[in-house]
Amino acid sequence: MLENQHVEYGDMDAALQRAASAYDAAECHGFLSGLICAAGFADPKIWVSEMFDAYNPKDLLQAEAFRSLQGLYENTLARLNSPDLDFELLLPDDSFPLRERTEALGSWCSGFLSGLGMGGLPPADQLPDEVAELLDDLSKIAQVDFEVDQPDEDERHAYEDIVEYIRVGVLYIHEELQPGTAPAQLQ
Repeated sequence: MLENQHVEYGDMDAALQRAASAYDAAECHGFLSGLICAAGFADPKIWVSEMFDAYNPKDLLQAEAFRSLQGLYENTLARLNSPDLDFELLLPDDSFPLRERTEALGSWCSGFLSGLGMGGLPPADQLPDEVAELLDDLSKIAQVDFEVDQPDEDERHAYEDIVEYIRVGVLYIHEELQPGTAPAQLQ
């Protein structure tokens, strides 16, 4: 997979399901993003054992999912370090019901926080106040419970605003935790 190639949520999610991973595509992408933000990279020894209970490279479905995950990792690393600020969260698109998209967003945030923890996030008292505030917001979003059966246009726009807030927040967290690798254009 090329660094600038678009990763499809449905394809990644299907590969993970076929390989019997406990992670969905959103949580997986959040986890990889958190590892990269905390450590500057994501050691496959860490994320493979996290994604698969018992990874076996001879298991064709797990090997296929691993290749997809490796491509997702490379894409995510490139986009987090890109001066174009083109990092995007891997989430279901607009064709999915808002309830599923919101649940995936919560899953993404949960994975991100787990990835930060496994990647070696500094203690809370050593983090910049803005980063600590963003992490608090992400932990609240990770617990989202969507109750509306027929969402209106305002709720759809609110969802998009939250996704953008998280996207920019993750870029900021990456810049703060990995100042030598992150793009310097964030204000």
